[in-house]
Amino acid sequence: MRVSIVIGQHVPPDARAYAEAKLRRLEHHANLDEVSLTVARETALLPEASAEIVVHVHRTRMSARQEAASVREAIDGVIDKVDEQVRRHHDRVTDRKGRIRADAEPPRP
Repeated sequence: MRVSIVIGQHVPPDARAYAEAKLRRLEHHANLDEVSLTVARETALLPEASAEIVVHVHRTRMSARQEAASVREAIDGVIDKVDEQVRRHHDRVTDRKGRIRADAEPPRP
Protein backbone atom coordinates (compact mmCIF):
# COMPACT_ATOMS: atom_id res chain seq x y z
CA MET A 1 0.00 0.00 0.00
CA ARG A 2 1.37 3.39 -1.00
CA VAL A 3 0.47 6.12 1.47
CA SER A 4 0.76 9.82 0.76
CA ILE A 5 -0.03 12.31 3.53
CA VAL A 6 0.02 16.04 2.80
CA ILE A 7 -0.12 18.26 5.86
CA GLY A 8 -0.98 21.96 5.58
CA GLN A 9 1.01 24.84 7.00
CA HIS A 10 -0.85 25.51 10.26
CA VAL A 11 -1.45 21.86 11.19
CA PRO A 12 0.19 20.61 14.43
CA PRO A 13 3.23 18.32 13.88
CA ASP A 14 1.67 15.34 15.68
CA ALA A 15 -1.16 15.17 13.12
CA ARG A 16 0.94 13.07 10.70
CA ALA A 17 1.54 10.30 13.25
CA TYR A 18 -2.12 10.39 14.27
CA ALA A 19 -3.23 10.08 10.63
CA GLU A 20 -0.85 7.17 9.96
CA ALA A 21 -2.19 5.30 12.99
CA LYS A 22 -5.77 5.82 11.79
CA LEU A 23 -4.98 4.74 8.22
CA ARG A 24 -3.81 1.34 9.45
CA ARG A 25 -7.46 0.58 10.26
CA LEU A 26 -8.33 0.61 6.55
CA GLU A 27 -5.92 -2.25 5.79
CA HIS A 28 -8.09 -4.72 7.73
CA HIS A 29 -10.96 -4.63 5.22
CA ALA A 30 -9.25 -4.84 1.84
CA ASN A 31 -5.94 -4.87 0.03
CA LEU A 32 -5.53 -1.17 -0.75
CA ASP A 33 -3.37 -0.06 -3.66
CA GLU A 34 -2.94 3.62 -2.83
CA VAL A 35 -4.11 6.07 -0.17
CA SER A 36 -3.76 9.84 -0.38
CA LEU A 37 -4.72 12.02 2.61
CA THR A 38 -4.66 15.83 2.62
CA VAL A 39 -5.12 17.74 5.87
CA ALA A 40 -5.47 21.54 5.98
CA ARG A 41 -6.14 24.07 8.69
CA GLU A 42 -7.24 27.63 8.07
CA THR A 43 -7.44 29.71 11.24
CA ALA A 44 -9.50 32.50 9.64
CA LEU A 45 -12.37 30.22 8.54
CA LEU A 46 -14.99 28.22 10.38
CA PRO A 47 -14.86 25.23 10.48
CA GLU A 48 -11.13 25.63 10.56
CA ALA A 49 -9.89 22.11 9.73
CA SER A 50 -10.56 19.95 6.69
CA ALA A 51 -9.39 16.54 5.53
CA GLU A 52 -9.76 14.82 2.18
CA ILE A 53 -8.87 11.23 1.32
CA VAL A 54 -8.67 9.27 -1.93
CA VAL A 55 -8.39 5.47 -1.81
CA HIS A 56 -7.71 3.12 -4.72
CA VAL A 57 -8.85 -0.47 -4.27
CA HIS A 58 -8.30 -2.71 -7.29
CA ARG A 59 -9.70 -0.55 -10.12
CA THR A 60 -12.06 1.36 -7.81
CA ARG A 61 -11.54 4.92 -6.59
CA MET A 62 -13.24 6.10 -3.40
CA SER A 63 -13.02 9.54 -1.87
CA ALA A 64 -14.35 11.45 1.11
CA ARG A 65 -14.10 14.96 2.52
CA GLN A 66 -14.73 16.18 6.07
CA GLU A 67 -14.66 19.61 7.69
CA ALA A 68 -14.52 19.99 11.48
CA ALA A 69 -13.52 22.29 14.28
CA SER A 70 -10.23 20.47 14.97
CA VAL A 71 -7.70 18.53 12.90
CA ARG A 72 -8.25 15.28 14.79
CA GLU A 73 -12.02 15.48 14.31
CA ALA A 74 -11.55 16.03 10.58
CA ILE A 75 -9.16 13.07 10.29
CA ASP A 76 -11.50 10.83 12.32
CA GLY A 77 -14.51 11.83 10.24
CA VAL A 78 -12.87 11.29 6.87
CA ILE A 79 -11.41 7.92 7.93
CA ASP A 80 -14.84 6.80 9.17
CA LYS A 81 -16.47 7.79 5.87
CA VAL A 82 -13.97 6.03 3.63
CA ASP A 83 -13.83 3.02 5.98
CA GLU A 84 -17.56 2.54 5.46
CA GLN A 85 -17.12 2.84 1.68
CA VAL A 86 -14.30 0.27 1.66
CA ARG A 87 -16.30 -2.11 3.85
CA ARG A 88 -19.40 -1.83 1.63
CA HIS A 89 -17.30 -2.34 -1.52
CA HIS A 90 -15.65 -5.42 -0.01
CA ASP A 91 -19.07 -6.84 0.92
CA ARG A 92 -20.42 -6.25 -2.61
CA VAL A 93 -17.45 -7.98 -4.22
CA THR A 94 -17.66 -10.89 -1.77
CA ASP A 95 -21.40 -11.32 -2.33
CA ARG A 96 -21.00 -11.24 -6.09
CA LYS A 97 -18.18 -13.80 -6.13
CA GLY A 98 -19.81 -16.07 -3.58
CA ARG A 99 -18.40 -17.43 -0.40
CA ILE A 100 -17.17 -20.81 -1.75
CA ARG A 101 -13.63 -21.06 -3.09
CA ALA A 102 -13.21 -21.94 -6.75
CA ASP A 103 -11.54 -25.30 -6.01
CA ALA A 104 -14.00 -26.33 -3.27
CA GLU A 105 -16.57 -29.07 -3.72
CA PRO A 106 -20.12 -27.87 -4.39
CA PRO A 107 -22.56 -28.18 -1.46
CA ARG A 108 -24.63 -31.37 -1.33
CA PRO A 109 -28.42 -31.08 -1.48
